[in-house]
Amino acid sequence: MDIQLTINDIPLTVPEGTSILDAARTVNIDIPTLCHLKLNEMHYNNNIASCRVCVVEVEGRRNLASSCSTPVASGMVVKTDSLRAIQARRAMVELLLSDHPKSCLTCAKNMDCDLRALAAELGVRAISYEG
Repeated sequence: MDIQLTINDIPLTVPEGTSILDAARTVNIDIPTLCHLKLNEMHYNNNIASCRVCVVEVEGRRNLASSCSTPVASGMVVKTDSLRAIQARRAMVELLLSDHPKSCLTCAKNMDCDLRALAAELGVRAISYEG
């Protein structure tokens, strides 16, 4: 069965059981995530929904939804780029950085770090939390 929904004012139809994250990807909407990885070369999907960086606003819901673990529903209206979602992502990245090793210069992923790239994209320049 197909489900009709709207993401960022774009109507789309996806198969039942599709996550908001995967539905957004079908129309080239980027929702950042750190823990939801498709490692095709290793034939492995990491779908633990633990980083909470992919939160989005769903009309009618009080709380933000993690897009990687929330299945689409008929008539759902999703905003991936609302101020509330972006601020929540920024806070999650700051929390992750607060408990992250501070050895970026010696880390093997230094120039290819998704967390560092996401922090820059979200404008995280200082960490407000202690690890």
